[in-house]
Amino acid sequence: MSKSYTFDSGEILINDPDNPNKKILQIPDKIMKEQGWTKGTKLKVLLGDEGTIIIQEVKKEVDKSE
Repeated sequence: MSKSYTFDSGEILINDPDNPNKKILQIPDKIMKEQGWTKGTKLKVLLGDEGTIIIQEVKKEVDKSE
């Protein structure tokens, strides 16, 4: 079951200290904890309809050809 959260852009987008023309997506601690994600967890970010952002953990795929 997937959950949906609503945030203002100012809550999740922070300025990139290395490039003032770019933003960094900062995932809130609440979501990180609920999903069991930690720093270094590989994530896939997708842009959905109407400005939604979909974040999914990248699971290691098993090579079944061997």
